[in-house]
Amino acid sequence: MFFSFAWANYEKSLIETLTTIESLVVSEPEQALRAIEQLKKSKVQLTTKQRVKLIRHEVVANTYLNHHKVALNIIEEVKEIAHLASDKSFLWHYYNTKAIVYWHMDSIEESLDFNLKAYGVVKSITEFSQYQAISEGNVGYAFIKLGFFQQAVTYLESALAIVLTHDNVVMLASTYNNLGEAYLGIKNYQKSFELLEKSLAIRLEHQLTFHTSFSYQNLGLFYYQQEQYQPAEIAFNKAIEIRAQAGFVKGLLVSQLALVKVYIASNKYVLAQQVITAVIVTAKKQKNNTSLSNAFDLQRQIYADSQDYQSAYQASLLYQQTLEQVVSRKTSIKLASYLNTSEAISKDLNILELEKNAEIKALQVNSERQKTKIMLISGFCMVILLTIFLWTVQKSKKVIAKTNANLSLTLTQLQQTQEKLIKSGKMSALTTLVSRMAHQVNTPLGIAVTGVSHIHEKVTCFETLIAGGKVKKSEIDLFMTDLNKGCELSSNAMAKVAGLISQFKMISENLEAETQQEFEIFEHVSKHTDLVLILLKQDKPIINISGSKVRILGYPEALNKIFSQLIANSIDHAFADTLSPEINIEIAKVKDQLEITYQDNGKGIDSAMVNDVFEPFYTTTMGNKNLGIGLSIVYNLVVQLMQGNIQCIPQKGKGIMFCITLPLKVKSA
Repeated sequence: MFFSFAWANYEKSLIETLTTIESLVVSEPEQALRAIEQLKKSKVQLTTKQRVKLIRHEVVANTYLNHHKVALNIIEEVKEIAHLASDKSFLWHYYNTKAIVYWHMDSIEESLDFNLKAYGVVKSITEFSQYQAISEGNVGYAFIKLGFFQQAVTYLESALAIVLTHDNVVMLASTYNNLGEAYLGIKNYQKSFELLEKSLAIRLEHQLTFHTSFSYQNLGLFYYQQEQYQPAEIAFNKAIEIRAQAGFVKGLLVSQLALVKVYIASNKYVLAQQVITAVIVTAKKQKNNTSLSNAFDLQRQIYADSQDYQSAYQASLLYQQTLEQVVSRKTSIKLASYLNTSEAISKDLNILELEKNAEIKALQVNSERQKTKIMLISGFCMVILLTIFLWTVQKSKKVIAKTNANLSLTLTQLQQTQEKLIKSGKMSALTTLVSRMAHQVNTPLGIAVTGVSHIHEKVTCFETLIAGGKVKKSEIDLFMTDLNKGCELSSNAMAKVAGLISQFKMISENLEAETQQEFEIFEHVSKHTDLVLILLKQDKPIINISGSKVRILGYPEALNKIFSQLIANSIDHAFADTLSPEINIEIAKVKDQLEITYQDNGKGIDSAMVNDVFEPFYTTTMGNKNLGIGLSIVYNLVVQLMQGNIQCIPQKGKGIMFCITLPLKVKSA
């Protein structure tokens, strides 16, 4: 009884703590973060839902403190939880919270993208209807801010239909208000005014004071569009008063800018100048370049209307400067988003590659051990007495059985690993890669198994002869010959596996240690292609090099490998039916980049294959020495090491063309 009471108090205390943190997130974000840190240090046991909720509070608090990069890093924890859990609400929280961060960074397009992803998670699922309404409302509001009012109406009407089935006055008032703003955008003034009045009435009735500022803001916009400047001024001033008391600085700036427009329309330039000056001071302090650029634009209009053209010109310059900062910031946000995504994908790829390499290495070591044991057993059979030989044969049988079991287990583990990679969903392309690798490895492995099975069969037959008590020297010699053949067959097969694995490693070969140096590209390529032609014993194509002499800072050895692989690719795949094989290489400097065009006059490839040529193990002539890794190596060298780009352009009947773009100064790896 005592323990039940203590646990109930513990649960109550935890819920109260989380509720307190939630109440502080917007109004006192720094205090909220301190409370979150204390809760983490206490090492209290949280449910998964409580963990997600706490992370969400931490992200929002950092967002309100303008710690946007920190917020974006923290929210990734929810993504990891969502991938391990079956509850779709966790993934919804991840997208929804990330949308909030981008909204506060004034990146409306990014915010809309994540709100649409959140909506896609819970769409048409009855148990998540309230989440669906929230997402539809957020999507609609983002469309409003982007000027797509008709699309906003569609989402907000759908959200309203759901909200009306729930007892949530806050959501109902917000949906009415946003829908009213959307109808205002499409100039349906009667519908807009009805919805805005409904929203304000609900908020006043339930004393939702802070939320009334949004109703007054939209009513001010309504009156402004109707050129009813007096009620518009009253509405905006009410919104300003409430937002100032609540410390909602971002919203305060929006309302003040709207009030300035009313003053300008009413020819109250003195009041307009006073308010715009206050906005500029606050926006600079808050580093809110969006509001600052709008303020300078309105200030320019005030000066122009007052015929103070010199001041208007200065305001225009300031407007252009801050607008450039806004655009630059949005670009940085998108770049940071792409980098975060790239880092996450790279991390997953590295983990999977390490696991795959470890398994292949274990297979190689195990196979070498098995081969050694078989050869030792065969050697002992040639020098020991018959009685010892009988014991050795018995032991050989056990080892062979163990070998078969190990090989079977290894193949099973490879298949299980492949299934895990497919199910993970993180590397859809890995399925093809593993399949092609398995195609290469399975044949020599099958030969090795055949060799071992042959030895096992001969050992069994020899045991039968021994049991009969009549073993001739010729039969022992024949037995040893069969053993040697089986061992040789298995040994050759495993050597081929080792060779294949050595070539596989070339795909992800570490080139960071290569020396970076400055060199002249035209002369370097000419010398290397001459060397390639000298080394070729037959099928020598004509190689023509043209273009400019350009000096670059990069990796000459990597460039050698690129051209060696491209030339080898042309010889192996393109020139089978070409009477006069020819390769043309053109070098040109375009602005601050080097452009290299490589083209042969072979048979070319089908346009449907263009997207696959750089994939590892993709080849149209599988077998012999063609593993399909040459162009994959070229791609890694160009893109990963030399920070450039390569494109394959098919020219059916006219050969194939590769366009390589490299920076003149490759950054050190």
